[in-house]
Amino acid sequence: MNATAQLFVKSHVARDLLQNAGIFKTDKLVVWEYVANGLQYVGPGTNPVVKITLDSKKKRITIQDNGRGMDWAGLHNFFVMHGENLDRKDGRIGRGMFGTGKSAAFGIADLLRITTVRNGKRSKVELKRSEIEKMKSDDPVPVTVLEKEVPISATNGTYIEIEDVHLRSLDQIAIIQYIERHLARWPKNTTVFVNNHECEFNEPPVATEYRFTPEEGARQLLGDVELVIKASKTPLGEDLRGVSVYCNGVWHETTLAGSEGREMSQYIFGEIDVPRLDEDRSPIAPFDVSRSMRLNAENEVVRAIHVFVGTRVEEVRRSLLDAERKRKAEDEAKKLANQAAEIARVINEDFEAFRQRVAKVRAKTRGASDFDQTSPDAGNEDDDLIFGSELPARKVPSPAAPTPNDLTPDLAPLDEPQPREENPNVEASTTDSPKVGQPAGGAGRKRKPAGGFQIQFRDMGEASARAEYRSDERTIYINLEHPQVAAALGLGPVEDPIFRRLVYEVAFSEYAIALAQEFAKRDQYLDATDPIFDIRETLNRVARKGASLYAQ
Repeated sequence: MNATAQLFVKSHVARDLLQNAGIFKTDKLVVWEYVANGLQYVGPGTNPVVKITLDSKKKRITIQDNGRGMDWAGLHNFFVMHGENLDRKDGRIGRGMFGTGKSAAFGIADLLRITTVRNGKRSKVELKRSEIEKMKSDDPVPVTVLEKEVPISATNGTYIEIEDVHLRSLDQIAIIQYIERHLARWPKNTTVFVNNHECEFNEPPVATEYRFTPEEGARQLLGDVELVIKASKTPLGEDLRGVSVYCNGVWHETTLAGSEGREMSQYIFGEIDVPRLDEDRSPIAPFDVSRSMRLNAENEVVRAIHVFVGTRVEEVRRSLLDAERKRKAEDEAKKLANQAAEIARVINEDFEAFRQRVAKVRAKTRGASDFDQTSPDAGNEDDDLIFGSELPARKVPSPAAPTPNDLTPDLAPLDEPQPREENPNVEASTTDSPKVGQPAGGAGRKRKPAGGFQIQFRDMGEASARAEYRSDERTIYINLEHPQVAAALGLGPVEDPIFRRLVYEVAFSEYAIALAQEFAKRDQYLDATDPIFDIRETLNRVARKGASLYAQ
């Protein structure tokens, strides 16, 4: 074949370098690229230490490490774009794969200077964006050599200088957080300083930890890996949510695998290390040069990771959601109980005042219902009797009840109805006395509710009434499943003013009806309009007494 007819793939080195530099768009990406080199490439027995200095005023970043440094041959390899990683070639797997890291500085700056010491020899080189941009062909980009293997007594290490940074300012907090996030999987003997801050990864407080291994089908693709999912005690920031996917300790992605944005997903984090990613040689690679912290979802191994992680994350999320709903229900129940107590307090204050007023106006007998007694222990003592036919007792004279004419002698009509005959007071007597008494309460009988009302919230069904009064318990039940009540509760928490005002109104209305109901049962009304008057009067009283509740 004619040589001139042969085609070759070539690369415009300068353009290639700057295009790769464009991957590193932020200061944190640039800094970490050089920090990671300093942590990974260290001599035997060396605890890696990296010191970073950020100077926003001078638009300058420096990164100094105590790694193994580079000799002249090492520098040659460092500046080969997409060159083979020598450590990987020798079987030492690390994060270096694509040989693009040397261009990182030019993603945000105009100058990169490298000073490196290895085995008692120091070299210093410099590369400027302006020199790169001058190149118009596929010729190699010249690197300015400032020093070449100068003998020195200093220990091994590399000093990176990045100058003429284009960013308005350097984001120290973001850089620290990014480094600390990466340090989660580095050995504990690793030390990194950013200005005066020592970077340390602090794992969120863990409430629960789950461990999973893949089933047989997934295991064939992923290997014998273990997925660890943790539930945090506190909500996590977006950068900490999800399962971090590692390959031989190198972090490549963090994902919730489909549960992003779902309730309780903000509490989930974890990790999985899949060495098979490094071994994959399929046409669609699992990762690329972009440093995007995203794996290629079209890769078969990555798909298996996402399915495995996504299934288990969703399982944990649902478990957390169930627990949270239960906790909220318990917490809501407590808050509803507090509201019920507040409503009951207003109602019972009104009830006590009303009962005392009735006792003064209507001369009721001692044996009447506790609705007309002022003693808080009414009907509860063992020897307390009311009129009946079970026990020996004797009648006790009652105070003379004033007649209507006594109360209003000038206005009473001539046909005033006679007062109803009331049950007499009775007290215990000898066994030969007639059986005209019965226990008002105490041992051997169900104690009568005395002294007040209770309020309770219950799920009573959508078709049931808003509230129900049960006389035998002296309790008003408010139906949380009634459409109106449920709708109000759905607008916000139980403390929401809309819900509070509605349930107060429901309780007060039911109380007014219950009070009239109790008096009607005891035949206390002479006219059919009396209970209507009492209900209206009661609603007005409790509305005034309960006004303060609406303001809370």
